[in-house]
Order: sequence, then structure tokens, then C-alpha cells
Amino acid sequence: MKKEKKEAKIIQEKGTSKKWLLGGVAIVAIAALGYWGLSRQGDNTFSLPTMDKSAVIATVGGEDVRLSELEKVKNSIPQLKDIPMQVVYNQLLEAYINNKIILDQAKKEGLQNNPDVRKALKDAEDQILFQAYLAKQLQARMTPDKLQEIYQQEVKNFVPQDEIRARHILVSTQKEANDIIVQLKAGADFATLADKYSLDKDPNALNGGDLGYFTKNMMIPEFADAAFKLKKGKFSTTPVKTAFGWHVIKVEDIRKSAPPTYEEVEDAVKAKFAEVTAAQIIQEERNKAQVKVFDVFSGQEVSQPASSSTSSPAQEKEVENMDQSEETDEESMVVDIPAQK
Repeated sequence: MKKEKKEAKIIQEKGTSKKWLLGGVAIVAIAALGYWGLSRQGDNTFSLPTMDKSAVIATVGGEDVRLSELEKVKNSIPQLKDIPMQVVYNQLLEAYINNKIILDQAKKEGLQNNPDVRKALKDAEDQILFQAYLAKQLQARMTPDKLQEIYQQEVKNFVPQDEIRARHILVSTQKEANDIIVQLKAGADFATLADKYSLDKDPNALNGGDLGYFTKNMMIPEFADAAFKLKKGKFSTTPVKTAFGWHVIKVEDIRKSAPPTYEEVEDAVKAKFAEVTAAQIIQEERNKAQVKVFDVFSGQEVSQPASSSTSSPAQEKEVENMDQSEETDEESMVVDIPAQK
């Protein structure tokens, strides 16, 4: 009944987006794996032998395909990076082979010399170089002290919320729930009844119906409203109905949420640093470059203030009027730090 696990994330300013440049192999692989379904592969997984990365795993048109090439493709796909190779090996290899066959055929037909293709390749090269330069500069500037500075600032801004640790027993009918309440009133152990009767058999959940700690907004309203009305050590004496069925709830503990450790949000902190610092790097390079911007209407050169605005007075006035007529819902980038589990 949790809406979703609340994880550290970056909230970007409106209009900001990241473009991931994936090779043809990656795109075909995702499509292929999506078609076959990763869930089906549980029946076909196997243990890969310890192999030399240079081991030949296939040949296509007389050309060797090595294990290192397949691993490189897998690691380039965010959706597959953390999945064990043995789970996706067969499908990924098939996708790689199919991709190579089509690629070889395209080269035979000389499509690499097609003007549109050459333009697309040049655009891709420019994008890769752009990202490579920013990555190099970011790596040089991303020090532990600067990351800690961001983390500590977010901790200062962290607002503790009420959270509870609760157990629940989920059954399909109100009568079953009432029968369980009768047993609890007679002194039965809640965790024992949960293991025996509850329909919630999530293998990742804790034993005895334990849901761990959560804030009110992490649960569906009906469940959250009932759970947060209970006192520590008490269970619901009236069954709680949700879309999942009927619940009996017990609150084990009540506390204020605490900020997570740095390790738990390290990726989010690094992402925020990269986002902010990349903009600074671009501005620094622009300040050093010889740039002239001309008004599209008059053809006259437009002076560029420190903010690097290149709008004409008329354009700026138009933007100002638009801003006043629309709600301003843009937010500064922040690290959304969740409660510590």
C-alpha cells in the first residue's frame, strides 16, 4: 500500500532535461529485452563461467565478437547496468548480433556517405565532445569538501516529519479482519497472526507484517489516516478498508524522521553539484569567448550583460508580460532528502 519508495532525487528547473546518447546496439537491446521480458528469464538463468574478457563468444560475417564488447554494451544501458550478465546474456547477445548484421549491411550500401547520415554523425560527435569536456571539468572540481558542503546545507534545510513504524494484517473480507481483532483482544501475538493470515506476502517485506518506518504521505490515504490515529503499542479495533482489502494495523513506534546519511544520498548530491557546476563552467567559457549577438529585428548588436541575456528590449518586455500572466512554478534545484529508514 505504499505509494512508492521515497528516494533521493534531483528536482530540476522547469525546461531542463538530460539527453542520454545511446548507441544503436543499446537501443536495439532495450527493445529486444522489452519484447522477451526480463521476468521470463528467471527460468533460463545460468552461471557464466569465469572467462577471459577477450574470449570470442560469436562470429558475424567472419568477424569475432568478444565478451568485453557485450559487457561494454550492457554497462552503457542504464536499465541493464545493475542486472547480472547471466540474466540478460542470451537476449543481449542476440540483439548485438542482429544490430551488427544491419550495421554491416548499411556500410556495404554506403549509407555512411549519405548527407543526412553524415550530418547526424557530426551532431552526435559534437554532443559527445560537449559532454566529455564538461565531464573532465566536473571531475576536476568535484572534491569531497564541496560535496559535503552541499550535503550539510541540505541537512540544515531538512524538515523532520512524523513517522511511525507499523505492522498490518491484510485479509480479503471484513469478517476475517474482525475475527483477527477478536484474537488480538484475547492476547494473540500480532506478528504471529500476520505471518499466518496476511495476504501481503511481499518477499522483500519484514516478517510479521512489519512495514518499517514511513511518513503519512508514503501510504494511501485510507491506510495512513487510520495508522496515524493510533497510539504506540495499539492496534486498530475496526477493520480498515482499502483497494487492497481489509487491514488490521498495529503501531510499534512513533518518532520524528531523521535525515539520511551522506552515503544514502551521495548520488543525488553529486548530481546536484554537476548540474549547478556545469552551468558555471559554461558561463565561464562564454565570458572568455568572443561572442556577438545581433537583434533579429533591427540587425543591431545587442549588449550582453553578465547574465548572458541576448534578448532585445522588446523581447524582454514580452517575456516580462508573459511571466506576469502565468503562474511561476519553477523551483531551484534541490536534493529531496527522504526520511532515514
